[in-house]
Formats: sequence, C-alpha cells, structure tokens
Amino acid sequence: MLLCPWIGPYAAKSQGWRCGECPGMDGQIFCSCNIRTSTIHGGRIPQRARKAVLLCPWMDGIPQGARKAVWLCLLYFSALFFASFPALANNACSSEHIDETTTIRYVYDGDTLQLSDGRKVRLIGINTPELERKNKTAEPFATAAKNALKTLFKNQKTIALRYGDEKKDHYGRVLAHGFLTDGQNIQAILLNQGLARAITIPPNTQFSACYLEQEHKARCKKTGLWKQDKILQAKNLNSHHAGFHLVQGKVTNIRSNKKGIWLDIEDKLTIGIRPENQSLFDLKAIHSMLNQSIIARGWLNKSKKSTPFYMRVRHPLSIQLLSTLSCP
Repeated sequence: MLLCPWIGPYAAKSQGWRCGECPGMDGQIFCSCNIRTSTIHGGRIPQRARKAVLLCPWMDGIPQGARKAVWLCLLYFSALFFASFPALANNACSSEHIDETTTIRYVYDGDTLQLSDGRKVRLIGINTPELERKNKTAEPFATAAKNALKTLFKNQKTIALRYGDEKKDHYGRVLAHGFLTDGQNIQAILLNQGLARAITIPPNTQFSACYLEQEHKARCKKTGLWKQDKILQAKNLNSHHAGFHLVQGKVTNIRSNKKGIWLDIEDKLTIGIRPENQSLFDLKAIHSMLNQSIIARGWLNKSKKSTPFYMRVRHPLSIQLLSTLSCP
C-alpha cells in the first residue's frame, strides 16, 4: 500500500490499480497495484502490464486535480519496484525484438566476439579501446573492456542478438546489439562501466540516443576510462592522437562543395559530412555552429589538406554543441 501526499475525495479502479481515500488517514490518497511479479519475463514488463502502468493514471473520468495524486503514486511505486529488481533497474536500452538466440565461443576484445558456429559479431553502437597490435601498444582500459565482456558470459554462454539494418560490415562480421538472458543490453553495460564510447554509424541507429546517454552518465561520474581519458582539445592534437576520439573545439570556418560540408576546427581539424549522409542532418543547425564550441566523435586521420587532421561524421549525434554534453 503506497501513501501519496494528496488530499481529496477520489476513487478509481483500472487494470490492477486501485486508488481511493484511505480510511483513518485524514483522507489521504493511497494507491496499490496487483500486477504480480510472476508476469515479468526476461527482465521486461509484458505489453499488457506496461499498458496498465502507463495508462492507468490518465484513464477517462479522473478529475484533473486527482491526476497529480495518481501520478505521484505511480512514480513512488516505480522507484520501489525497480529498486527491488536489479535486472530491471539496470535494463537500459532494452529490446522487445530479438532476431537470434545462440551461444558464444570466444571474446576477441571489448566489442567483438565469436559465436559457437564460428561467426564473428561486432557489437553495434560502441567502440572499446584497442588491444595491443603489431606496431601499436594497447590503449588504456582495452584489457579491462575485454575482461568485462568475458565476465558477462562467465556462468552462461547464451547471447540474444538484434541485427542492425545493415547486417554485416566490410569485414564480414555480423553487426548486432547483444543482450543477456535477463534482457540487459550488453553495450549499455559496457558504456555504464566506462569501458566503451558511443558511436552511431547509419543505417544502424537503433539505441543510439540511449547509448549516448549511458556514456554521458559514465563520463560525468569519471567511471572507467573517463578517469583519465579526457576529451581532446582540437588545438592540442598531434601525431599521437590517431584512432577513435572525442574532440572539442571552436568552429572557425564552414565550407560546402559537391563533395560535402566541411567544418574547420581551430585550424587543426576538419570535420566532413559527405553528401550521402547529409539528409540525416539539420543543415541549418550545422551552419549555426560557426563560432560555437562543439564536441565531435569519430576516427582521427592525418590530412594533407587545409588542416592537419580529418574526421568524418555520419550522424548528428556525432557532432554536438558543447553545452548539450556538459556535466551537471
């Protein structure tokens, strides 16, 4: 039974929710819900139960003044409910649609694994630090990211996959969002642990905003790689800054031609938006970034043109005003 701080005559009943005056409590409104925990499947609330939770406070016939009371009841109940079920509380970026459930054989790194049938899977929407290669040392937290992914499958090897709209990359790897048996999104877990950065590459844009939100939380808490991995300042870029990065700087020039739209950042970095991606962008908003401080994310490449470095962006979430990504 949940007590809610609203006083007045009100009584209603709909899809399991009961609200009304609480006898002996000076007319306080109480709300209760009889949705059983047994109706929870795979870490997700079924459609019928979710409909009850979302629609009950706004059903026809509720007086305007009473709706606030029921809404407060709902919020309070939800807080208690999700606190009681950790899998649900951490179930960010969940999916009702799954294309395949299978098992894994091997984890290559923080964002790539092998299925039991030999196929390689590249997890969509994130980029984890690179492990050591022939002529390159491992990036900070690369081993931690790989170990974190392995730990998720320590007790069971089952993985659920939701394919991207583009199902394979140019290496032949399957592109998919991964989920544990309790419904938790694997990418969201790694982002929350500060062991990955979010990246959006069309047409695989499902969960992009959610992934960016998980990264933002970890960055503001200085979790994982964000303890030491600062957003690069464009003016300080040098030859050691190859690979995937978040870069901050002021837009000093914007140019357009048949090959794309080009944003120059403090004479050190050029950000390119190619014609095939421009339909995804608000071009007016892009041009309004002139003289504004922005954060761009992507792979840095050396350039021999107008600036020493070049970064291609394919989606609006990869180039944003600094003010929108600031921590509280």
